[in-house]
Amino acid sequence: MSTDYTRFQWRDTGYGEWVRELDEAELSYTSLQRNWRGSGRSFFHMTGHLTLEVPVDNDVDPPTIEKRVDSALAKAWLTLRYHHPTIASQTKLDPITGKYMKAYPQNSVGWLEKTFVVLSTGHSGAEWANHDPPAPVLPTLYALAVPPTEDKQVVRRDLVFRSPHDIIDGSGTLLLFDNYVRHTAEAFTLGDSYEPPSLNDPKVVQNLSPPFRVAAAIPPEPSEAVMHRLASLDIADAADKARNAEVATLPYKKGALVPGIHRRVEITLSPTETARLIGACKEVGSTVTHVFHAAIALVLRSMQPIHDKPRSVEFVGYLLRNERGSCVPPFNGHEHAAAVYHSTSSEKLIVNMTVPGRNDKLPEETRLQVGKQEFLDIVQQMREFYQKVRDDPEHYRLAPLLWARRSIPPPLDEHAIPPIPPPSDSPSASISSMGRIDNIIRQKHGDIEVYNPWVTGEELRNGLGLFLGSFRGSLSLSAAYNDAWHDKDEVLQFVESCIRLVDTGLGLEQTR
Repeated sequence: MSTDYTRFQWRDTGYGEWVRELDEAELSYTSLQRNWRGSGRSFFHMTGHLTLEVPVDNDVDPPTIEKRVDSALAKAWLTLRYHHPTIASQTKLDPITGKYMKAYPQNSVGWLEKTFVVLSTGHSGAEWANHDPPAPVLPTLYALAVPPTEDKQVVRRDLVFRSPHDIIDGSGTLLLFDNYVRHTAEAFTLGDSYEPPSLNDPKVVQNLSPPFRVAAAIPPEPSEAVMHRLASLDIADAADKARNAEVATLPYKKGALVPGIHRRVEITLSPTETARLIGACKEVGSTVTHVFHAAIALVLRSMQPIHDKPRSVEFVGYLLRNERGSCVPPFNGHEHAAAVYHSTSSEKLIVNMTVPGRNDKLPEETRLQVGKQEFLDIVQQMREFYQKVRDDPEHYRLAPLLWARRSIPPPLDEHAIPPIPPPSDSPSASISSMGRIDNIIRQKHGDIEVYNPWVTGEELRNGLGLFLGSFRGSLSLSAAYNDAWHDKDEVLQFVESCIRLVDTGLGLEQTR
């Protein structure tokens, strides 16, 4: 591993472009994109969604407000590039060095027209995003004009942000949205007098975001403690393989070898239901993330084949950890939203469960008691694992090495189209929790009200990616899947089963 960090510093090529080398986290996502290129799709391509509403007074013509809103959105997009120029960058392979580079063009001519698109399709943003939207190489914002409901006198725009994952991550997308709405509100209020800052300003390049290694001031050479941790992980991985345990896997439709369309389903609880759920979680000393991760494991267990005798299976996965808190100022906040600052847990999450045998029958009351206790036991296990990952002071220094170990190598030919990797033999379900999104995105900026924020990554394999988050007091549980291997009703049933199991395990089944 090179100890020279100058390769991660943005430098002027002298040809109107600034470049730097990718770090391990960014390269991991680049590799996924390039290795699945033959599918015609972009693995883990980010989708961010937001609904904006601007009230219209009875004595004001709505088309006038619509024109002002669209003008403000365009101006704010230019302002956003000034403060976050990385959204105008893309990843390229340097044919001379064989290294993947992030490249930022100083010339901004035509960028707005390419990357800010106003649509009027008759669909909401969520509907449009669920029907195979473009996956542009450059981060792009689509603003969909959506008619308001009859009881609302507002101008509504649904925003759908699409970007390669090696440019930005999920938490960064939410941070970027908040900055964007703030600029939009200012542009809307000032109207024609609002002028975006010049993208020709030499100071723009000072706002380009570094990779995580630099943002977190990680020493180029791993410490002895880090190397010891890596050796311990190798020993644990070898022990896991030696056990040859059965892993709980997600059933899927066999046959397809090429991914189809990424889809998303969502169930949103009312504020009353959400408040009850949060209260019940506090009573057992856990969070909604802990209880839903436990539910995912148990729902997956319920989908395993039944044999004559009971047997043990394991739910296996990793946690995602937002690393912005590990970064040094100013890289730990809104100023550097357009970046990949997260990691995966160093250790595997392993939950041991028993699949009952065909003849294992218990009275209904006993079965419910056993089920609730098992649920609470797994919730406790989740809580302990999450806290261990959260409180690990050494982890962020280990993260780049873990990205490198767990990534597949990218092709070293810019035009190569490798064979599409086959679907997994043991697909599973994972969860990414955004927490209380109100802590990231304000509900209102000026005259603009904000609703329905969510993010997801393009799912091109046969697993399920669940996302959890709350906004304006309502909790949403969504699932991303690929329709080559899963159907909408099946995935929706999985999400509903998780919610029912949480209700039962926390004694809330009578309150919904």
